Amino acid sequence: MLTIHLETEGRSARVGLSAPPAEKPMAPLEQTTNAGRLKRVQALNGQNLDPSVTAAQLIESDPELDLQSAGRLMRDATAVYLDTSAGQPVIATEFKEVEIVYTTDGQEKERRARAFRTANVDTTAPLKIARRMPIQDCLTRFVFRGMQQLVHTDGLTFDFLHGLARSLQETQTMALLGAGPKGAGPLVLRDGGTPFRAFLYGQAEGAGEQARYRLLLLLSDQELKCPAPPVPKP
Repeated sequence: MLTIHLETEGRSARVGLSAPPAEKPMAPLEQTTNAGRLKRVQALNGQNLDPSVTAAQLIESDPELDLQSAGRLMRDATAVYLDTSAGQPVIATEFKEVEIVYTTDGQEKERRARAFRTANVDTTAPLKIARRMPIQDCLTRFVFRGMQQLVHTDGLTFDFLHGLARSLQETQTMALLGAGPKGAGPLVLRDGGTPFRAFLYGQAEGAGEQARYRLLLLLSDQELKCPAPPVPKP
């Protein structure tokens, strides 16, 4: 379970961060053999450039199986990148990871080297609430890629999170969190991870021993914007 350092209303605390529990868990169905569990991995992904190959074509071509490799257990596997510009895909040994930025109309705007970012959610500078926004504005303005749940670790952090969740529920707002000394930067949950805008959504009910709360952290890396209207031709 991850830990984040959060500040609100002049108080700060380190609280837990975990995936929310499934409300309707499905029965785990797994295929197993004597060697262990089978994983659904496309071992030849990228080798067959024609996805429309049919069973009849396979029968006509009668490919030979590599009996030395067929059925062998794969233990330590490493992902590789394939260069598809050649006639036969080969392993690419020299490449650079880049980030591509697009405009609102889908045009490529910028290419830049992919930066390695370190996690910033549990540092000496706590995450701050940059501002509060109406729930409807957040849900219609941003694309959310993931969701985590804040959990308490003791009685003090329970009161801390319950009060924050109740405040968000009463004002019908979501809190935009920011990282860094000024609380203006995006959140990076893990080393080498993607920077996200993070919003807190809270619900709370009851008091005393009957008090309950739910505090969700919604992660977004895309904002919905309308493209500029076309310029009329003279």
